[in-house]
Amino acid sequence: MDKTTLEASFDSQEEAEAAVRKLTALRGDRFRMESAAAGADFGSRAGQQNAIASGIASAMLYGGAELEAAEELGTGASEYGPGASKAAAIRLTADIPGESVERARKVISETGGTLV
Repeated sequence: MDKTTLEASFDSQEEAEAAVRKLTALRGDRFRMESAAAGADFGSRAGQQNAIASGIASAMLYGGAELEAAEELGTGASEYGPGASKAAAIRLTADIPGESVERARKVISETGGTLV
């Protein structure tokens, strides 16, 4: 099956998670959320207990879809708090089946995201 990787940014983790739930219904997979300000290694210092808890929560929330996020995005640093600037946006990437790409773009837009 031909897949396309879409990348989008969101103002909040909640918006990104809403998009993931809807993209899962379109058979999207290989989801990755990260703080755009912190970079790709954001959350890499999370303890094993947090990683296990995050994995269990992801499985319950997103079913069989794979979601990559080591801990709650935006925790542990004041610059990622509610008053954070646009630079602290959440970045989401996902692989979407070719026949669902246009619908996925609409889902991202409807949930508050902007395609990158």
